[in-house]
Amino acid sequence: MYAEAQQVYYARLDPLRAVVVPIVGLEVVFTLGLFAGWEFCRRMRFHRVKVFHVLFLAGCLAPLGIASVAAIQAAPFNLTALVRSPWFWPAAFLAGVAPLVWVCRRPVQASRMARSALLYSWPVLLLVLVQAMRGSLLYPHSAYADGALAAPLHSVPRTRVVWIVFDELSQEIAFNNRPSGMALPNLDGLKQQSFYATAAESPADRTQLAMPSLILGEKVRYANPDGPDDLRIGLDARPAPVSWSSLPNVFDDVRDLGFDTALVGWFHPYGRVLNRSLTKCYWIAGWLPPGIEEASEPQSLAPAMWERIGMQLVAMPAIGHLPGVFPGKYNRREKISRLRFLDARAREIVTDPEIGLALIHLPIPHPPAIYDRARGTFRTQIPGSYLDDVVLVDRELGMLRRAMEEAGLWDRTAVLVTADHGWRTGMWRGSPEWMAEEEAASHRDTMGVPFLCKLPGRTAGLVYGKSFNTIATRRLIIGVLKGEITDSAAVAALIESRRW
Repeated sequence: MYAEAQQVYYARLDPLRAVVVPIVGLEVVFTLGLFAGWEFCRRMRFHRVKVFHVLFLAGCLAPLGIASVAAIQAAPFNLTALVRSPWFWPAAFLAGVAPLVWVCRRPVQASRMARSALLYSWPVLLLVLVQAMRGSLLYPHSAYADGALAAPLHSVPRTRVVWIVFDELSQEIAFNNRPSGMALPNLDGLKQQSFYATAAESPADRTQLAMPSLILGEKVRYANPDGPDDLRIGLDARPAPVSWSSLPNVFDDVRDLGFDTALVGWFHPYGRVLNRSLTKCYWIAGWLPPGIEEASEPQSLAPAMWERIGMQLVAMPAIGHLPGVFPGKYNRREKISRLRFLDARAREIVTDPEIGLALIHLPIPHPPAIYDRARGTFRTQIPGSYLDDVVLVDRELGMLRRAMEEAGLWDRTAVLVTADHGWRTGMWRGSPEWMAEEEAASHRDTMGVPFLCKLPGRTAGLVYGKSFNTIATRRLIIGVLKGEITDSAAVAALIESRRW
C-alpha cells in the first residue's frame, strides 16, 4: 500500500529491502512462534493448565496491537485524532469491561478463539504481503539511487551565497515575542549586520509546497509525488501538472553565471529530483509514518527485524502511558543521527570556496524536539519543547558561521537565513508531547518566518517592516551574485519592485 500510494517519493532507501522484507520476516517468525508454542504445550499437556492459556492470550496482545496500528493508519477518516480525544480511553475502558471479565473467567475458551482467529487470518496476511511486494516492485532498486550530478565548473566566485533554511522556524518565537530567558546570541548577532525583515511570509505552510516554491521562485499550488524521483506540481502561471525536475530553478541560474552549486537537506529527495542542477548534494529522508519507518542507513536483515520489533511495540495505542516507555525515542534518535550527518555535510559545503550557491535545509526546530537547552545536550528518552530546538537552531547557525570564519570565507559570503514555513501550532497542539511552555508561547500568529540577509563587507543592519513573500529569494540570490545587490537598501528595493 505504501508503494502503491506513490509515497515512495519520500523514502531514502528501497522500501522492499528496508521495510517490506524485515516486516515479512518478523511477522512470519512471530506467527510461527505462537503456533509452535501452542503445539509444544499441547503435546506436553500444558494446555490443561489455565495459566498456559493466560500466557498465550498475553502473547496475542502484540499482533493485536500491531493490527490496531494498521487499522488506524488505513482508516478513511482521521482515527488518530479520535484516539487522542480525552474521552476515547474512558469510553474504550467501559466498552472493554465485559469482554475482559469474560476472558478472565473463561481463559481456555478465549485462548482457543484467539488461536482460531490467528489461524484464519493467514489468508488475509498473505494477501497483504502480496500487495506490499507487488507495490514495492513497481520501481526497481536503482530508482532509489541519486541521479548523476552536474559537472563541476571549478570557478571561484568573488561573492558567494549560503542560504540556510531552518524547517518550521517562527519569526514570532525567534524575534518578535521571544519567550523570556531564551538566549539566541548567534541570531541576534546576525540580525545586527543584516537586512532584517519582521513581516516575511512563506509561500506555503508545508515543506512539500514551500521548498519547491522557494527554489523555483514561483508559488506552487499543489504537489503530487509520482514515484521515487518525480514531483508533479502546479504553478500559478502553469496550473497543469508538470515535473518539478523539468523546470529551471535558482541553481540553474547560478550555473549559468559560471558557478558551482550545492545542497544539503532533508524531506525532499533532492539527489533524485534536482541532481542535474547541483555539483554536490547530500540529503536525508524525514521520519515516515508508523509501519513504514526506515533507518537512516541500510541494515542487514537481523538488525532490521530487531529494530522493527521495537518500533511496532511503541506504535501501539496508549503504550506511552506505561512507565519507562518512550514511543518517540526512535524518531528522536534517528533525527539526531540525521542532523549530525547533515551538519557535517553542511560544514563541508559552506567552507568550499568554489560553491557559488549552497542551500542548507535543516530539520530543526521542526518537532519532535531533540535538544535540552538547559543542559546543552541532545535528548531521546524525555520529550522536549519546540523552544528547546529554537535554541538548537541558534547553536547550529553559530557552528556554521565559525566554520566559514575559520576558512576565511565569512567576509565574502552573503548569508541568507529563513524558514520554509512557521510554527504550525494547530498541527502539534494536543499531541502527547505538547508541553506547557509551548502552550504559553503559542497564542499568537506563529506562521511568519525570519528573513535575514547579511551581505559581504557590510556590518550595518536595516530593519524592514513591510510584508512580503519569500518567493523573492531566487531573484535576490541572483542579484547578489551578479553584483547588483550590495547593501540592505538594494535588498529592500528589489522586494518592493515586485520583479520576482
